[in-house]
Amino acid sequence: MVMQSHPTIIWDFDGTLAHRPGMWSSALLQVLDDNEPGHQVEIAQIRHHLQRGFPWHQPDVPHPELSSPGAWWAAVEAIFAQTYHAVGLSWQRAVELSRLVRKRIVDPCGYCLYEDSLGVLEYLADRGWSHIILSNHIPELEQIVSGIGLDHLVTKCLSSAAIGYEKPHPRSFLIALEAARNPARAWMVGDNPIADIAGAESVGIPAILVRRPRTDGIRYHAIDLWEAARIIESRLNE
Repeated sequence: MVMQSHPTIIWDFDGTLAHRPGMWSSALLQVLDDNEPGHQVEIAQIRHHLQRGFPWHQPDVPHPELSSPGAWWAAVEAIFAQTYHAVGLSWQRAVELSRLVRKRIVDPCGYCLYEDSLGVLEYLADRGWSHIILSNHIPELEQIVSGIGLDHLVTKCLSSAAIGYEKPHPRSFLIALEAARNPARAWMVGDNPIADIAGAESVGIPAILVRRPRTDGIRYHAIDLWEAARIIESRLNE
């Protein structure tokens, strides 16, 4: 990935720059569709069993022991196996299918860029901004970012699976600032009012909530990334 200088914008990935429809629930259901034809499992059943267990469900707990892809995937594949077993598969079959989900999730073809993402990143890069991605995501996030065509614009891609900290843990944002070589000016842009906005503000980074309705306590809010870019530019002299 390219290296750029300050100032820096720290971007969330899923729900901000791109999205995978259905994410985990959809991936597990697709694996079932491919390998258990005629199954009667609904996506809502799968989603119900994925509400806990992922590292980001306990963001206050660091997990350096999961910072290798093998360790991280072993931990989450246990969640997938439990989910498949809960919806009716034998334990042996549940374990077998759990190992197939990774291939689905790491495939960049499953992700969709929002229509404003590429244009906004290019626009701000032309004006001297460096881009870093900080996301509660899988070890292969950088591979996905490259596969959807953003790698030439992103200085660093930081996944919680690799750094051992989940947003809103303050350390995750400090790692991002260190990766950006401690810029004099930095912003956070994301779609989660807790993980992205409150987390960034806890270490002094101004943050813009995007693609969601404004909620109490949110200082900066933008409907889309173009509006976020306008907010950032309007405060250059503050």
